[in-house]
Amino acid sequence: MATGSILLLLLASGCAARTVEVPPPADPPSKPVTQASLSPTDQQAVDQAWSAYQQLNAIYLKAAQSGTYEWNTDKTKRPLYPYAAGTYMSALERDLDIMREQGFLRKGSPRVTLRRVVSVSPTSIVVEVCVDDSGTDTVSRKTGKSVVKSGQNQRYPVTMRAGLYPDAKWRWVESRADRAASC
Repeated sequence: MATGSILLLLLASGCAARTVEVPPPADPPSKPVTQASLSPTDQQAVDQAWSAYQQLNAIYLKAAQSGTYEWNTDKTKRPLYPYAAGTYMSALERDLDIMREQGFLRKGSPRVTLRRVVSVSPTSIVVEVCVDDSGTDTVSRKTGKSVVKSGQNQRYPVTMRAGLYPDAKWRWVESRADRAASC
């Protein structure tokens, strides 16, 4: 993750698979996207989950860029808690901790260039995005020099899953990047 992975999620089993491609909220794709219709209920769920992703991404990036994260002993009071859960939240926080320990900072922000809704069920949403890390770098705080291994694919697909929690909030719980592929 310190080298640029932002969200890497695993497909959920048992989801009613529907394929819908929609542009991301802030950055429309460069080519036209076919949009099948979602029910209003499913669209509202996707919109809520995507909003949570944007909050999660903003918090993670701020922490990675500043080297500062609020490590409260009560995990429910940590900044990522309202937006991430389970092993995915643990992986994000572990990445931030490793970056802090190694003295690394993130420069720039990845760009999500496409969002495709793979499936929606009452408790799970799976989406695919294309992440473009070409405008980012991970650098040593001391030297300012890049610590990213050269030759890494900087434009790659990521599959993400959000789960609906008992407090009626969508939290991102899994993520899987395919760095061998390009998008």
